[in-house]
Amino acid sequence: MLKRKFFKNLIQTISFFSALMIFELFLLIGYFASLGYEQNFGWILLIISLSLIVLFFLVGFYWIFQIVSIDERGIKIFFVNKTIEQVKWEEIKSIEEATIMKNPAIRIKTINGTEIHLDKRKNIIKAIETYSQKQIVKNPR
Repeated sequence: MLKRKFFKNLIQTISFFSALMIFELFLLIGYFASLGYEQNFGWILLIISLSLIVLFFLVGFYWIFQIVSIDERGIKIFFVNKTIEQVKWEEIKSIEEATIMKNPAIRIKTINGTEIHLDKRKNIIKAIETYSQKQIVKNPR
């Protein structure tokens, strides 16, 4: 059975969260280094650290939890079980590889000029190739 539902921005989410965790690591190192001093203001670093994690999920909530569904009718993008975008296969002008925010992606251009960007993952590519009549163009320039 072919998987047809995916997190739309999984690679971008992992990429941004990894960068945030590297920054968090330095904040925690600073906090533990501050414990050796008499006047300790290291708790400020903990507040900054927790605030950054909370901000990541508050600001990114809309993009982190988008689900894309690929089936014989087309591509649908959902957020909290509400359809936010829907494209039928007949409305698609081209499908090509791209780089979005330095992450590998699939760019889907529609007839009306809009674009949909999906993570370039094997399962997504396989689903597109299964249901679409269009070929994925490799690295257009």
